[in-house]
Amino acid sequence: MTIEPITEFLKRRLREAGPGRFDAIATATDVTPSFIRKFVYGSRENPRVQTVQPLLDYFAAVDRGEVQLPDPHVTPEPAGQGA
Repeated sequence: MTIEPITEFLKRRLREAGPGRFDAIATATDVTPSFIRKFVYGSRENPRVQTVQPLLDYFAAVDRGEVQLPDPHVTPEPAGQGA
C-alpha cells in the first residue's frame, strides 16, 4: 500500500474542487488564492506546514460532512464574518 504525500493529496483535492472554487476555498481557509494557484500548478513545491494545515483541516471537514464545497465562482464571507 502506497501512502499519498500530503502535498500530492492537497493538489489532488484542489484539482478535483476545480479552479472555480479556489477563491472561495482561500477565503474559507485564510490561504491566499495566489498560493493555491501556484501550489496546484507546480510553481510552489515546498509550502510551510502553517500554510497547508488550514487546507488539510478544510478538506477533512468536507470529508466529515461538516462543510460543503462551495459552488464554483462563489466567494463566501471570511470565517466569523457571517450573520
